[in-house]
Amino acid sequence: MVIGVLSMEDNKFFKLVWRFNCLVISVAGILAIGVLLFVMLQIFTETTRERNRQNIVNIDENEEVKENWRLGQVTNLLSHKTLMISLNSDQSFNRGYFSKSSNSTRNYLFINTETNSEQWLFDHTNYLIESTNHLRLGDYNSKEVVLAILYNLVKLDSNSDNRLTPSDLTTIAISKPNGSGYKEILTDVEQVIGNTLLSETELFIIYQLNGKSLSSIINLTNFELSNTKELPKVSL
Repeated sequence: MVIGVLSMEDNKFFKLVWRFNCLVISVAGILAIGVLLFVMLQIFTETTRERNRQNIVNIDENEEVKENWRLGQVTNLLSHKTLMISLNSDQSFNRGYFSKSSNSTRNYLFINTETNSEQWLFDHTNYLIESTNHLRLGDYNSKEVVLAILYNLVKLDSNSDNRLTPSDLTTIAISKPNGSGYKEILTDVEQVIGNTLLSETELFIIYQLNGKSLSSIINLTNFELSNTKELPKVSL
């Protein structure tokens, strides 16, 4: 009799264990399916969402590109009574299962607030203006007079990817604070490492060109380049 009672209790125990295991397996299966659906939703969202990029100009003639233009940030150049306003392009194009958009600066408008006269930096929008630097003595927040404006431009698709991007070779140009006197100083620059003002008339600049690291001085009076030297190499 004792043996029979123990067997029934053992049978009930194993049934409870079996039911518990089934419950655990079911819950685990539901969680696994939920995780799989979540991952698939994330992948779908990632591949179909619009991807926004900066400093890219799509020049591929085989792609249908929609381009919208707008005026951007207004900069007040102190002591020159000049407003500098960027002209930005917003390109959008589809790639089948996802769409892309890219924003870039393509020109600058200069407005003299005294005479209300206006002039564009370029008479076209063919370039990517990667960056600008308002040259003035002191730090970034300095209230000193702007001496000149330094531009980093991408003019050509040097790596043949049908895009103008910072990965292409750069042109370094300069103008007066009101946008006049524009002059290209260096072309086919691989990288601009940095620059610093030595005085009101001299800008020291470091860059890479033709595989060499160079330094030069730009005269801010006549925008001439001088004293170009190759930086010393480190022995490895």
